[in-house]
Formats: sequence, C-alpha cells, structure tokens
Amino acid sequence: MGLYDRDYGRGGMRSPWDRVENPRSMTITLIIINVAVFFADMIFSDRETGFSLASWLAVSSESLTQPWKIWQVLTYGFVHDDQNIRHILFNMFGLFIFGRIVEQRIGAAEFLRFYLCAIIVGGFAAAISGLAFGDAPTIGASGAVVAVTILFACYFPNTEILLMFVLPVKAWVLAVLYVGFDLFGAIGLAGDSNTAFQVHLSGAAFGLLYFFRGWNLGFLAGGLGSVNQMSDKIRSRSRRMKLKLHDPDRKLAQEAREADRILDKIHRNGEDSLTAAERRTLERYSARQRKKRQQAE
Repeated sequence: MGLYDRDYGRGGMRSPWDRVENPRSMTITLIIINVAVFFADMIFSDRETGFSLASWLAVSSESLTQPWKIWQVLTYGFVHDDQNIRHILFNMFGLFIFGRIVEQRIGAAEFLRFYLCAIIVGGFAAAISGLAFGDAPTIGASGAVVAVTILFACYFPNTEILLMFVLPVKAWVLAVLYVGFDLFGAIGLAGDSNTAFQVHLSGAAFGLLYFFRGWNLGFLAGGLGSVNQMSDKIRSRSRRMKLKLHDPDRKLAQEAREADRILDKIHRNGEDSLTAAERRTLERYSARQRKKRQQAE
C-alpha cells in the first residue's frame, strides 16, 4: 500500500493584491464619483462666461477668508482639470491600485474616513499656502491618493511595485521617492510646475501619522462608527469561518498527514498494530490516490 502524487506545493508567500476579496468597494465608489464630477464639469462648464464646476469647487485662500466657502476644503478633492485627462487618470489609477488594498486592511468605513480626512488636511494646506503666497486655486485628489499610497507602503513596505511599469522597487522606496520629489518641488527645485506639492506633503504626513500613531477615525462617526467597525469584524470573521468549513485542501492535507502517521506506525510496529479506524483511514486514502492516478492517466 503506497502513497503517490502528493502535492507539497500549497502555501507560499502571498502578494497584498491576493487579499482583495471584493473589487467593487468603497475605492471603486470614490473613483466613480470622481469620474462623474469630471464629466459633469466638461458638460456644464461655459467657457464664454467663465463658469465651471472646477472654479466653484476649488479650494483657495478665500475658503478661509470667506467662511461660507469652507466646504471647498473637501470638494476640491473630487474635481480634476478637464483640459488634462492625465490629471484624473493618474490619480484614479493610483487610488485603484493602492486604495483597494488599504481598504481591505482597515475596512470600508474607516477607509472612507481616512480618505476624506486626507482631502480636508490637504485642503487646509492649500488654503493656508494660498493665503501666505497667493497661489492659484487648487483641485484634484492627489493629496488623498498620496496619503493612501504612503499608508500602503507602511502596511506592506517590502511589496514590489513596477515603477513606470518597468523598474521593480519596494513600496517603501516608492514612498521615499514620492516624498523626496514633493520636498524638492515645495522648495522650488522641480522647475516651473503647477503641482500642489504642499497638498501632497500634507497627505503624506497624514498617512504617516495615521500609521505610526495608530489612529482610528471611528470616533468621527460616533456610535455609527463603532457599529460599522463591529460589522466589518463580524463580516471578516464570517468569511474566515466559511473558508475553514469549505476548504477541501485543508481536509485532504489532514488526511495525508494521518496516512503518514499510520504508515510510520506500520513500519515500526507492524500492520497488526493498527486499529479498525486507522485501517479505514488508510484504505480510504489509498483509494483516493489510486483514483487520482487513474484520472491523470
């Protein structure tokens, strides 16, 4: 009675992207909202009168000097330059790649709170910068996307990412490059650019503080936040329980280990030492292996 064709290849290292269980998530919802606002701006903007959603929703120093416009510290993060499609494509690509993983790690409700807070932090940074230096109005989700990217690098620092789709680098290296480039830009060493480097840096700082300070933003939702966190935990636990109950590989692996133990017992003490249950287990496993070999042939 022998054992053949056993699979010892299970397990191994998993990529963070393997953890994504539901690609239609809060991340996708945020991307859809951004894209909808982008096209709405293209449709309803009037070049002759100068009206545009972007100018109405953008954050500037007036967002602070005229308190009734304070909502702009949030709305600017959902508007992109309708004359430069790369603006929204780059931001939404980054959000799609890193946002789903971070959301899977901290939960949909907490991810939404983190994302919106990152936008607001960047909005205040842009408004204060405009007040101090007279910068132009700011739009775009870049600050929040940088925050998400930095948080991804904190959770999964050694994950390899293809920089420019070619060069593999660790996630922590990508984070350092992001921050370094924005620091150079903020002090004027990146040439003539309309990039809001101060918003990027504020987003990066928020992401780092969130991670290293161990923040949880559930308090912003009060009791509802606690309910959402509990709900996320229950769903996660339920998924794990279902996987355990319906995992055939786990059952086969247990049976294989038991067969090994029984064969070792035969080798040491002889076949007569087996109990009736051990004989049934070995016969069942041997029959399974014969069937497996027949199917392979």
